[in-house]
Amino acid sequence: MKEETISLARALSKLGYCSRARASLYIKGGRVSVNNRLVKLPSAKVDIDNDIIEVDSRRIAKPTAVVIMLNKPSGYVTTSNDELSRKTVYELLPKDLHLFAVGRLDMDTSGLLLFTNSGQLQDRITSPDKEVSKTYIATVNGKLTFDLIDKFLNGVEIKDGLVVKADYCRIISMDLCKTRVQLTIHEGKNRQVRRMFEAIGKTVSGLHRSSIGKLELDLPEGSWRKLSNEEIDSIFS
Repeated sequence: MKEETISLARALSKLGYCSRARASLYIKGGRVSVNNRLVKLPSAKVDIDNDIIEVDSRRIAKPTAVVIMLNKPSGYVTTSNDELSRKTVYELLPKDLHLFAVGRLDMDTSGLLLFTNSGQLQDRITSPDKEVSKTYIATVNGKLTFDLIDKFLNGVEIKDGLVVKADYCRIISMDLCKTRVQLTIHEGKNRQVRRMFEAIGKTVSGLHRSSIGKLELDLPEGSWRKLSNEEIDSIFS
């Protein structure tokens, strides 16, 4: 199927060459050509499958798709450069691959985080149309009653009429001080799980993502490994 035309800056990012911001600098600097013609407009439309895109006279071809699973520790931000000099997840990854995160986990959330050099694969995993599920283990302060679980399944408002819900939710354990809950969502709004608990008056003291689709996290904290093609397919099954 023919690829939809996209901006030249985005094409360089999807090809795994560099970030979109850096691509714009290269294009404006006269370093990028399309089909042997110099292009200085980052928004110029290209066909990533059929157009010949070159940077400094070197053709940029589609890389072999690589997907890496990381068990992200709490305390790391999901960015390559942090203006506050906090630890970033890229410090835990191999330096010889140009990878970008597939979605994000906030600094205080641990667990399964994916990285890839394929913009198409990134779009496929994060697209709301694909409804890729994500499962979390949340530790919540205080007791959580079963009627609140029902609220999660029926939908809660997290902001200005925005209603989200869990596809699955169950209590794992509970005592006087805290409750551990497993829940699955597919929408992936910013800080969605924490905001869902806030909407019912509960505070999350710990949050861990354990799976994406049928892909289960199986690594020690801070470790990474490449995924097989079968494991990549399991994300969408």
